[in-house]
Amino acid sequence: MKKMIFGLMVLSYFVVLPAQNIDSNRLDKIDVVKEYRKELWKSKLDVTDKQVSDFLSVYNEYQLTLREAKRNFRKKWHLKNVDLLSETEAKEYINEALELQQTEHDLMAQYAPKFAQIIGWSKSARIKKMEREISPLLLRKANEIRIQKNPKRSRKG
Repeated sequence: MKKMIFGLMVLSYFVVLPAQNIDSNRLDKIDVVKEYRKELWKSKLDVTDKQVSDFLSVYNEYQLTLREAKRNFRKKWHLKNVDLLSETEAKEYINEALELQQTEHDLMAQYAPKFAQIIGWSKSARIKKMEREISPLLLRKANEIRIQKNPKRSRKG
């Protein structure tokens, strides 16, 4: 479940790819999903176009920082079976998991005032709930238009 949510975040949040490897059709599909994402946030937050643009610029920054912290944790532990960890490894795992949770907490503490400045505290308090509502909708939209992660190019020659 966490992998699926992370995959949704990666797909829905700021996609950075070298332009020479992406065909224009794929870029158009990505733009469709980004615009859909913007409209979802706008309707969920009940804000103006400017507010949602300002919010998403801060939110994207928040998500990129959070994603990097999660990626670093997973990179170290994804091949390990938690059931088979030694006492030392288990203690290290728990400490690093707690550090990741602390990072998530610290990031929210850092970004909540920025969100509140744009959309207000009451809407900022609902961001996590809205993320859970928006993520499946974004995944469904991406599946509808079938965005491929790495399109295959034919080699003729």
